[in-house]
Amino acid sequence: MDLEDKALDYNLTLKRKRIMIYFIEATEKLLRRDGIANLSIRGIAAEAGYNSATIYNYFNDLDQLIMFGSLCYLRDYVAELEIKLKPGMRAIDQYRAVYACFNKHALDDPEIYHHIFYGKYRDQLSSVLHLYYHELFPNEVDHLSKEMQNMLVQGSMTERDKAMVERMIEEKDLRAEKAQITSDLVVALHQNFLYEASLKRQGYDREAHEKKFERELEYLLAAGR
Repeated sequence: MDLEDKALDYNLTLKRKRIMIYFIEATEKLLRRDGIANLSIRGIAAEAGYNSATIYNYFNDLDQLIMFGSLCYLRDYVAELEIKLKPGMRAIDQYRAVYACFNKHALDDPEIYHHIFYGKYRDQLSSVLHLYYHELFPNEVDHLSKEMQNMLVQGSMTERDKAMVERMIEEKDLRAEKAQITSDLVVALHQNFLYEASLKRQGYDREAHEKKFERELEYLLAAGR
């Protein structure tokens, strides 16, 4: 962690937590009302009842604050995913289900999901998720299984997929020597999938876009066997 990174200070006082939550909740409200393209430090500060300069005591910049404020968009995805992941599922079926469920929700707000997982602060995502769910909003994960909690706080798609990929090797659905390249290619494919969706926000065939990803995912999985 960068020692100068104010948002990722784990020694949080109650006052610091409270003010961070004010700013995060204001960001969430404005994201839902106005969209990511229309957010500003000034607007968020006004919504939270503070001046703009105060935000910089708690967050590096607008992009980092948007990442925190965007995590609310994961709630429906996480809730549905916990239902989709059945006990005893083969890892490869779990892997498919995770991507299908993720894409279903990500395509509702592709700019938001792209910002979270592939934006400026993507390398901080694990730290942001731990802080968000363990320190600021612990009630959002209290009801989730330990497996889901562990998956939720992984900072990258690669780390999120790691346990499933290891099980796919054990279950003979993926060759060990091809596991890393397969995982890397799937993540790269998915990054492009979300980026294209964010560019084509209006006037594109969402179902065709999802089907294209599914076909390409199956091609990569077949090549990895």
